[in-house]
Amino acid sequence: MERKEKKKVFIRTFGCQMNDVDSERLLARLEKAGFLPAERPENADILIVNTCSVRAHAEQRGLGYLCSLKHLKNSGRIFCLIGCTASLYGQELVEKYPFIDLVCSPGRLPEFPDLLAQAEKGSRVVATGEGGWPFLQDLPQLSDQVTASLYVTRGCSNFCSYCVVPFTRGRLVSRPKKEIVDEVKHLTEQGVREITLLGQNVNQYGADLPDGHSFVKLLCEVHEISGVSRLRFLTSHPKDVPRELLLAFRDLPKLYRHFHLPVQAGSSKILKAMGRGYDASDYLRLIDAVRSLVPEVTITSDVMVGFPLEEEEDFEQTLTLVERVRFHDLFVFKYSPRPGTAAARWGDPVSPEVKARRHRVILELQQSISRQYLEKLVGRQELVLVIRSSRRNRYLLGRTTTDLAVLFPGQRDLTGKVTPVEIVAAKPNLLLGSCSAGELTPDVFSSASA
Repeated sequence: MERKEKKKVFIRTFGCQMNDVDSERLLARLEKAGFLPAERPENADILIVNTCSVRAHAEQRGLGYLCSLKHLKNSGRIFCLIGCTASLYGQELVEKYPFIDLVCSPGRLPEFPDLLAQAEKGSRVVATGEGGWPFLQDLPQLSDQVTASLYVTRGCSNFCSYCVVPFTRGRLVSRPKKEIVDEVKHLTEQGVREITLLGQNVNQYGADLPDGHSFVKLLCEVHEISGVSRLRFLTSHPKDVPRELLLAFRDLPKLYRHFHLPVQAGSSKILKAMGRGYDASDYLRLIDAVRSLVPEVTITSDVMVGFPLEEEEDFEQTLTLVERVRFHDLFVFKYSPRPGTAAARWGDPVSPEVKARRHRVILELQQSISRQYLEKLVGRQELVLVIRSSRRNRYLLGRTTTDLAVLFPGQRDLTGKVTPVEIVAAKPNLLLGSCSAGELTPDVFSSASA
C-alpha cells in the first residue's frame, strides 16, 4: 500500500525477544508502506506500544506507558496496542481505554497496514486471533548491526498451568527450515555475525514438520553458514532436551557455551502443579550431563516465587537447588495470575510481602554466586565477539564464547570481529578487559558501564 504523505511512526516494546522481533519487522513493513520512523512519541503520527502478558508486570508497564502518552491524543494521531496483551483482552481494551484506536494480536500483524488504514478513517479496530507468520518477507535493512534474532517457532503447546502463551500466540508451529536458512544468509550478507534463534520452546522445533526435522539439525545447518561467527538460541524446555543438543555445545564451535534452561522452582511438588513435566532431580541430572560434556558452559535460568501452592518448605527447596546448580545468572519473577490459565483458578494466596521477601532472598543469593564466578575470570584471556560501541563511545562491548558481556577500550573497526581480550576486573553482570587496542585505567573501573 503506497502512501502519498510521509507520516511518522513510533514503537515502544515491553516484553521478550519475540516482541522485539515483532516490533523490528513491523517497523520494516510500515517503512515499505510509506511511513518514517520517529525517535520520540511526540514527533509521531502513529504511536504503537507492543507488550506481552506472560507476567502482569510487563503488561502493566506497557499499558501504563501508553496511558502516559494520552495527553498527545488529537484528531489525527493514532494510538495502537499490539502483542500478547492485545490477544488476551481484545475488545476490553478499547472499552477501558477509549483513546486506543487499534488493538492487534501477534497473529494478525501481517495485516497491520490495512488495519491501520481503517483506524485512520475513524474506525476503532480490534484484530485478534491466530494468523500467519508475521513479516517473513519484511526484513529490516541493517546498518552496522552485528547481532540479529529470528523466529524458528511460534506459539507453544505445553500449557503450563501459569502461562498464557498458548492462548496469546497459539499452539506451536515450526517454520520451514529453508526459510530460516535463507533469512540467516540474508542477514549475514548485511554484516550480521551473531544469530539468535527464537521460540517459546525451540526443543520442539520440527515436531509438526515432515521428514525428520529437528532443532539440532537446524542448528547444525545454520552453524555451517560462512558469515555466522556466533550462534545462540532461546528458550529450551527441560522436559524435552535431547542428548544431541547437549553434544552440540561441545561439537559446534560457533555455538555460545551458554544454556538458558528455565527451572521455575526447586520443589517437585510445585513443578508438578505447574505442569512442567519434570521434577527437581530430572533437572539436576540434565545440568550434570551438560557440565560433564562442556565444563565451561554458563547456565542461566528463570525462577518464579509465590506460586499459589508454594509453602516455605517449597521455597527452601528452590534455594537449595540454586545453591546446588550455581547458575551464572538468574531471572527471578513474582507469580501473578494470568487470565484463562489453570493456576488462575487457585487464586493468589501468597501475600505480596512474602513474595517480595522470597524474591529478595533469591536475588541476594544469586548475586553472590554470580560475583564469585565473574571474579574467577580475572586474569584470563577470552575470545570476544565485538557487538558495538558502548554508550560512552570510548569502549567496545562484546561477548565471550560463554556469552558473558565484556567492556574494553578499542577502535570501532573491531566491531563484528573476534578479538582476544584479557579480563582485568569484574563488575556486577559485566567484565572489564583490555586488548592491544588500549588499556583500561583503574579510575574508570568505578564508572565504566555499557
